[in-house]
Amino acid sequence: MQVFKTYMKIFKKTMPSALIYIVIFIIIGFLVSSSSSDVMSFKDTSLDVTVVDNDNTAASKALKDYIGSKHKLMDDKKNKDEYIDSLYYNITDYVLIINKGYSENLSAGITDNLFQNYKLPSSYEVAFIENQLDEYVRVVNSYTVGGLSIDEAALKPLELSKDPVNVKVVNFTNESDGDINPALVFYYQYLAYILPAVLIIGVSAALIIMRKKDVRNRTNCSCVSNSSQFFQTMLGTSIVVIGIYLLLTVVAFIIYGSDMLSKPVLLAMLNGFVFLIISMMITLLVSILAKTQKVVSMVANTICLGMSFLCGVFVPQHFLSDSVLSFAKFFPSYWYVKANNMIFGTSSEIFTMNKYFTYVGIEVGFAVAILCVTLMISKTKQKSKAI
Repeated sequence: MQVFKTYMKIFKKTMPSALIYIVIFIIIGFLVSSSSSDVMSFKDTSLDVTVVDNDNTAASKALKDYIGSKHKLMDDKKNKDEYIDSLYYNITDYVLIINKGYSENLSAGITDNLFQNYKLPSSYEVAFIENQLDEYVRVVNSYTVGGLSIDEAALKPLELSKDPVNVKVVNFTNESDGDINPALVFYYQYLAYILPAVLIIGVSAALIIMRKKDVRNRTNCSCVSNSSQFFQTMLGTSIVVIGIYLLLTVVAFIIYGSDMLSKPVLLAMLNGFVFLIISMMITLLVSILAKTQKVVSMVANTICLGMSFLCGVFVPQHFLSDSVLSFAKFFPSYWYVKANNMIFGTSSEIFTMNKYFTYVGIEVGFAVAILCVTLMISKTKQKSKAI
């Protein structure tokens, strides 16, 4: 097993660079775990809102009461400059002016030019309060169309907001699997970046050194056959790759404990193992194409960052455009993330075992395809050297 021992010695020298990625990933995992209760939760936020009622009708007062039930109402006895100053110094988050004729226009079904506002553009507060205003107007308009007077309809949104609503979020199946730790969603999502990065930087570099002319000539001079050399090298690579995945899994158990034993996480673990095989195939391909260790680092960043941004690792898939997602389907990371989103309930797609194994099967197909390309390129290079 001399080739195997040589490979492991070389890997020890290349591993520190890859270990940096693992350490940073583990540290981030701990930090996310400590604040996991707010990672994927949503809380209705109260803002400081100034409402100027220029209509002074029962309907406009009902709107002001509705906003006051959700936000803190600020002093409205100011002029335009004072409103702008209060926004600039964060005294208020939003200034809403109810235009004169608001009640009359809304009762007639006219929803344009009901309000004016002073705001800081492109802020979270602006989008939040304006979504609530749009929802309020839609509800009131629906009730007026249904036959209620504008004064009666204007009270309905506040009444509805006081009624308790029992909401059950189904993330996985109809079975009771318990709540999924939100931090685990982050952990397994980012494996799509960490696994190929660590393997390409750590393993590819070792394989490139193994194929250096001096090392190869010494090996060929020994009594070890080519098939044995290949077997020992692949054995060392497999042990290293599986060892890295086991390390990340053990760390996950240390951080998240019994949460790791839920059915969704076990399926995510299997999905991660399949992606580990894909990462190994990519690593073998890079080791054949790259000529130096410096090139490996550049290729690792290009492949890992590129797939992560395009396929939904760093940016959720539902935020990406249709054209980007159509292009991303040609990368294995897309299907890995898509399966994880379905498992953890972070997409609108309902979980089914058929869909899950379909996505995992596509990932396996990518692994086979990359392996075939790797073998073809390797064989071509061997023939060209023989010539």
